Amino acid sequence: MNKIIISNNFDSVKAEILSQNKNSKFYENSEILIDDARSAIDEAYIAENSLKTIVLMGQKFRTEAQNALLLVLEDSPKNIEFILVGGSKSLFLPTIRSRLAIINRLEKVEIPKIDLNFKKLTLHDINTFLKEKVALEKKGDLSKEELLNLVHSVVKTSILQGVKFNTSELEYINKLFVLANLNTKARAILTPLLLMIGDKR
Repeated sequence: MNKIIISNNFDSVKAEILSQNKNSKFYENSEILIDDARSAIDEAYIAENSLKTIVLMGQKFRTEAQNALLLVLEDSPKNIEFILVGGSKSLFLPTIRSRLAIINRLEKVEIPKIDLNFKKLTLHDINTFLKEKVALEKKGDLSKEELLNLVHSVVKTSILQGVKFNTSELEYINKLFVLANLNTKARAILTPLLLMIGDKR
C-alpha cells in the first residue's frame, strides 16, 4: 500500500524500510524536484517479480513533482509500493494526502537548554559555545539529530529572550536546517546562526 510517513528522523525510517524490503530504491534530496519524481516513475515501470519499494524522501516536495506522481500513486504498477517521507503532513498537496495512508513517526525529542544571553551575545560567548559543540562532534557525541535539536533550541531560546527575526532571516534559518539534515558540520551551521543573532543586539 502506498503511504506517506511523517518523521523527524529520516535515517531511522530508511533503516526500517530496508529491514522490511531490501528491494527498495531511494530518491533523497533536500527538496524533491520534478526530475526526482520522473526518475521514480521510470523506476516504477521496470517489471518486478517481487515487491519493490520506491521511496521519495525530502524536507520539501515541489508542487510539480507531486502532481507528476499523482497518476502512478493512484494506479501503481504490479509489485510496486511508493513511500513518501517528509517532516510534516502540510508538505503534501491535499490530492496526494487523499490518496495515501499517512503514518506519523515523529519522535518526541528533548530540546537542549542553551545557557547563552542572546541579547548580549559576544564573540567570546560564540567562540566558547562553538568550541564546545565542535569538540562533542569530533568525539561522536553530537549526531545529526542532536545538531538539528541544538539549532532549534538556539532559535527558540533567542526568540524567547526577545530576538526578532525578519522574513529573510527566517528563510536563512530554514536553509541551515536543510544543510544540517544533509550532514553539514556543526561549525558551518552554528557560526553563521550565532553571528546573525549577535549582530541583532
